Amino acid sequence: MPGDRPVWNPLVFEMVTAGAVMLEMWERVLSPAQRTDVAEGFGAVDERSARLAAGFLAGVSRVGHACPSQMVSFDTRQRASPDGERACAVWREQAMKAGLPLPLPGARLRHAAAEHVTAAVLPRLTGCDCPGFVDGERCRAHAHQGLYTAAYALNRQGADVLHADTVAKAYRATGGAPWDAIRMALVGAVARHVGIAAGRLPSLIRPADPLSLTAFSGLVSQSVALSRPDAAGAVASPHEDWETMTSRAHLHARSAVERVGVCG
Repeated sequence: MPGDRPVWNPLVFEMVTAGAVMLEMWERVLSPAQRTDVAEGFGAVDERSARLAAGFLAGVSRVGHACPSQMVSFDTRQRASPDGERACAVWREQAMKAGLPLPLPGARLRHAAAEHVTAAVLPRLTGCDCPGFVDGERCRAHAHQGLYTAAYALNRQGADVLHADTVAKAYRATGGAPWDAIRMALVGAVARHVGIAAGRLPSLIRPADPLSLTAFSGLVSQSVALSRPDAAGAVASPHEDWETMTSRAHLHARSAVERVGVCG
């Protein structure tokens, strides 16, 4: 991501929009009791911290899509319209020029679900800097346990909790150091958009039990669904600068949440 300019617009747009949707829902849809429940589930220091953490985590919940097997077919998944096809063509050209470490055509790839990759990589991007980290295993530092709990809970379906072995296997599909740099740039973009320092997350939230985040997991799923082009509007143009793109993300988020409020 050179400077402030994302090298692929559709993914970063959906990520920052998901964060914006969560912030809008917090202000416009969630009741005071629901906000308190999420804050208590996080073990947050206060409600403001919980709101910022919720917006940030909703945005970065899709960072697992930034890995070789997911990005190879990324443009195929985005071609829902002529505008989408044109945007993807420009994205691929920009991505190659920017040095995105895409695998060669026909290369053998390790595959893993994007949500499992997210759980494998996110703690290291949000404050866990412990040495000896191997294959996505959880570190044992008490101060970092909340990072792993939150990362494992982000894309959980119902009451199912990710098993550590599943996450460790997914780590083998992350693409290694070249993709770590890409994911760090994406997480940094979401943090900047939401207004939070990603490295402060350990001091902001201390969730002790994934099941205490069940309601939050549902809100993340809703935020992600509303951030997608078919729900939030046309795909962002790769020609847009950062300010224009993030402004559109805010507008899309507000419109999507207003529709939810009307339907509710």
